[in-house]
Amino acid sequence: MIIGLQIIALIFAFSMIYFVVLHYKRGEIGKGEVAAWMVMWTVAIVIIIFPEILRRFASTFLVTRVFDLMTIGGFILVISMVTSAYIRTKKLEKKLEDLIRKEAMRDANYKNQITNNKQKHK
Repeated sequence: MIIGLQIIALIFAFSMIYFVVLHYKRGEIGKGEVAAWMVMWTVAIVIIIFPEILRRFASTFLVTRVFDLMTIGGFILVISMVTSAYIRTKKLEKKLEDLIRKEAMRDANYKNQITNNKQKHK
């Protein structure tokens, strides 16, 4: 029997799938990311519809409550996502810094050429 909380969770999961498809169509995410998100939300839907699966999984790892298992899984997911975002941000900062340096050097060389040309024509 599906209860109210399961219905809310299903609506949320399906709306997240909609947003994944929408962002893919806009070209904001790639095929690999779409596949990863679809797998995650599909697994979430299966767990929402059949919560006994999660109970069996929790007992396999000797976790007494399903909520504890979900909390542990949430921490693992959030920590891995934050770490990934941090690494991507650092890479982006490095690329931006290199680009700014190249542009500054190009501008400095251009200004030097203009100054040298003006001095030669005098």
